[in-house]
Amino acid sequence: MFTNFLHNGLIPLFFTGLFLSLWLTPASIRLSRLVNAIDLPDDRKVHKRAVSRLGGLAMVIGLAVPLSVFLNMDRTLVAFLSGAAIVAATGFLDDVYRIRPAAKFLGEVAAASVFVAVSGVSLHGLGDFLGIGEIRTGLLAPYITVFCMVGVMNALNLSDGLDGLAGGIGAIACTFLGVFAYVSGDWVSLAILAALLGSIFGFLRHNTYPANLFMGDTGSLFLGYSLSALAVLLIRNAGGGVHLSPVAVAAVLGLPILDTLLVMLRRIAHRTNPFLPDKTHLHHRLLDLGLPHSAVVTILYVSSAAFGFVAWGLRLQPEWMQFAAVLALGTAIHGSVALARRGGKGMQILLSSILEKSVGMMGWVIGIGLFLPTTVLSSVPRSISVAALAAGGFVVALFPWRSWVVRSSVSHAILFAACVSLLAILHFSPGAPGWLSVYFAAFSAVVAVWVLLQIKYRGHREILNLSAFEMLLIGVSWFVPIVLVPAMGLDDVVRTQMFTICLESGAILMAVKILVRRQPSRNYALVATFLVALALIGAKGYFVGDVVASSFPPVDVTSNTVIQVSALPALRKPVP
Repeated sequence: MFTNFLHNGLIPLFFTGLFLSLWLTPASIRLSRLVNAIDLPDDRKVHKRAVSRLGGLAMVIGLAVPLSVFLNMDRTLVAFLSGAAIVAATGFLDDVYRIRPAAKFLGEVAAASVFVAVSGVSLHGLGDFLGIGEIRTGLLAPYITVFCMVGVMNALNLSDGLDGLAGGIGAIACTFLGVFAYVSGDWVSLAILAALLGSIFGFLRHNTYPANLFMGDTGSLFLGYSLSALAVLLIRNAGGGVHLSPVAVAAVLGLPILDTLLVMLRRIAHRTNPFLPDKTHLHHRLLDLGLPHSAVVTILYVSSAAFGFVAWGLRLQPEWMQFAAVLALGTAIHGSVALARRGGKGMQILLSSILEKSVGMMGWVIGIGLFLPTTVLSSVPRSISVAALAAGGFVVALFPWRSWVVRSSVSHAILFAACVSLLAILHFSPGAPGWLSVYFAAFSAVVAVWVLLQIKYRGHREILNLSAFEMLLIGVSWFVPIVLVPAMGLDDVVRTQMFTICLESGAILMAVKILVRRQPSRNYALVATFLVALALIGAKGYFVGDVVASSFPPVDVTSNTVIQVSALPALRKPVP
């Protein structure tokens, strides 16, 4: 069953990658100082102070260790990890010694070549993206595959220009590629993506604006290599009657790829070296409009997610139509940026006073209103209990306990993730009473009205300015009903409930931001409320809950076809 694979495979991979990356990132800061891998500001760069640039090392270890521990070393994994080691070493040498561009390029080619040679996987067709028939690569397949992989590596490397940008784009790409891996039954790729996503989230905890460190070439080249290798695997390994076109998979990375191509074409048009760095990338052009750093990253997150939704929504359409949609979206984004670069008082006072005094009361309303439903659950399945404890672990790991004042955007985002997790668990738990959905609808409606009144009469409009990390987690939550639920074949009732949960959590997020802005001490009280509620649900599942069987179809993790459940543990190493 998929839930067996989730509990025994994906969750350990994700959380091992998350905690390793989270704990090792500060150590990489100290290492960068020892080896003088410090990124100094200059005219081309956005940051104004010296910053460590070895954060990518933590991501590399955060991916390599769980894959080595939890999965059997088959040919595909050996190929993937061998190429990853080469590209990570290349990036490390560039971060420390600033090697020549030609040497870095040779390292990228070597990494891609080793992956293709050892795995035996390459792109034998590029799809019918021109509408003239399938374009076959024939004997040139390995060379074209290496060329495409090197291109993606450089695209991610060049997109690493703002705090959290490359990591966030990588996390979004991992999410969409994970859905493609699920629907095609490619469980090896799905396992790698789970570990990679965890390592990215651990790094983003320290890289969200204002960043403590950069991923450097070690991280950006490694991230580009990993995503390109997984894209090749997905295209070649799709099974179970599912066809994944090269266009749809590549569209997930459409934002950095198109930006890199446009920048190079612009440099060629101006008769300059297309490989020399400058400040003409999309994020530079958005900054030139006067937008703040966090707003630019948020816009690019949304744009990257838009490419993913196009890839998913048009996956069953003709490939030329997919290609045309990707070009149209890219044209709309870059064209919009180009165009933007060319151009009853007494009652209000009374209401404003009431709203000001209501802030403290609303803190109690939200805390008690979210906690009380956890006490009415009559029984909690073991799977729900595991999900609650996993959500609590996610919150504990990523919440900025000592620096939440500086990183308030991170704390808001984590509180939103906790809210979504808690509401989803309460909505879908079999032991929840029938009136709970009506309760949460009314509760969130009251909160939403209060938020709207606060915005209108107290001027809390700044809460609508979402940070990049907030947008990333909000995007993940909306990704579930829009893409993941249909991909898993769940019915429309589940999808409607997930949409409802996203809306309810959004209203609560806005209220939380107002509360914390007016009464900062509420931050710890709110996160404690979520953690206690999740811990209570987890405890109920282990001590008084029932073990409920999953309704997901059994799958084979080796042959990508539907078979017996007993085949699932094949991905994992045997327990001694």
